[in-house]
Amino acid sequence: SALQLVTCGWFKAERSKSQEQETLFSSSPPNPALKGTRGYTLACFPSCCPPAPLSSGVRLNLGLNMAQIGKVFISHASTDKPFVDKLVADLAINEVPVWYDKLDLRLGESIPGAINDGLAESKYFAIVLSKASISSVWVREELNAALMKQVAKGGTFILPLLLEDCEVPPLLAHRRFADFRSSYQAALAELLSMWGKDTEACTNANKSTVFPWPDVDMPDNEFIYLHSTRFDKFFKMSCSLDWTANKTINYLTDTLDLPWNIELSSIGMKWSFSYGLKLEGQGISLNTQLHDAGVQIGSVLQIGISGVYEDLYEKELKEAFGTEKIYLMTSERIQREQWLREQVAARNLLTQAKLKEIADSCFLHV
Repeated sequence: SALQLVTCGWFKAERSKSQEQETLFSSSPPNPALKGTRGYTLACFPSCCPPAPLSSGVRLNLGLNMAQIGKVFISHASTDKPFVDKLVADLAINEVPVWYDKLDLRLGESIPGAINDGLAESKYFAIVLSKASISSVWVREELNAALMKQVAKGGTFILPLLLEDCEVPPLLAHRRFADFRSSYQAALAELLSMWGKDTEACTNANKSTVFPWPDVDMPDNEFIYLHSTRFDKFFKMSCSLDWTANKTINYLTDTLDLPWNIELSSIGMKWSFSYGLKLEGQGISLNTQLHDAGVQIGSVLQIGISGVYEDLYEKELKEAFGTEKIYLMTSERIQREQWLREQVAARNLLTQAKLKEIADSCFLHV
């Protein structure tokens, strides 16, 4: 039938399929946030659960850069689809790309396979919490997969969306959630504001994207953004602003498994590293609490990492091949000494850039 403009650039049409009425929605001009992985711009909503209204029309001019932020996977129970339909439409208005089974699953496609693909390509895992979803096997499996991805440092942000009073899973009880129980618009605005802060932080730190903190047990009510010149990832790190800089450093080095001392035997080096925190280029004293240093929730901090190295080849030459031990020399030891001196000579040709490259290699696991 003829298209009817309903709201916010969306068009509505009715069709019948197998005697079941469906309502079709499409944006004009096509909204790239709706295309998903399949390139669809058309959404089908059974008439039994029409999106009325399709969206709340909430659009915040936050300058979101979803190329930096990433796609949002929506995990939900089927009975909560009317709410999810409305949420997806509002996210689309704000150009937030989503993975939503109604838009991204094709007829005859393997559901587990499609869900795994959706989780793999999504940076955010939004789980709709309701009485139905907490008892859903599918939702539990999706949550477990998302948690494993967060632990792996590759990163998925877990976003609990509380739709109604229910027993929140223990793995989510300590996390901050968007509360849709009393005010849909306030909770949506909070979600969009969060992505706005992530975008702003990426811009300020000149980073392409933000990564979740891999400690799934740490409450995320307070957090900072953390980066370093030693590794590429830009983390949204859960913490407490009551911590001293020293405690923060110990916590993050443990969580990220950052080395204090490391021996690179293949190139005859032993590196020792020290760590410090900087806010807007100013160092924070080790015994100073973060909030006393001016750190606020969402502040961008740099972890400075200084390194010095010991030449293990030079050390071996001094200890094993000194003039007082010449009587111990054999042909094998003479060959070893010659090889070591060649390595030391080559080491003296190391540039600052090469030394930095070697030091940075100690953080490739991050």
